[in-house]
Amino acid sequence: MDERIRNLMRERGHENLLSRVNDPDLEDRIVASLQTLDSQTEAIRDAIGATVARNLQLMARMGVYFEEQVARRYPQFPIRSGVLTWQDYLPPLSPTLNKLLEEHSGVAAA
Repeated sequence: MDERIRNLMRERGHENLLSRVNDPDLEDRIVASLQTLDSQTEAIRDAIGATVARNLQLMARMGVYFEEQVARRYPQFPIRSGVLTWQDYLPPLSPTLNKLLEEHSGVAAA
């Protein structure tokens, strides 16, 4: 029922796993989805990991853009200086997320 879930499923290429609460064949769709999840576990897990890694990078990019907009609008506002990477725009990541980034984007853990 949440558009964000639908968008993530499309982004991952898993629209076939998407069901709507008012689907007339909901029971059959759920059974088919569970069978797909069982038979394609690794591929689905990999696609989820790649999507998470990509979205972490997108969130970091939003931080970069936000900082640029603040600097333009409020030039007196103190902005960090020096060479920053996109990872500097994320909070500290768990070891699991760092591993996921390494696996799916080639980014070495910070």
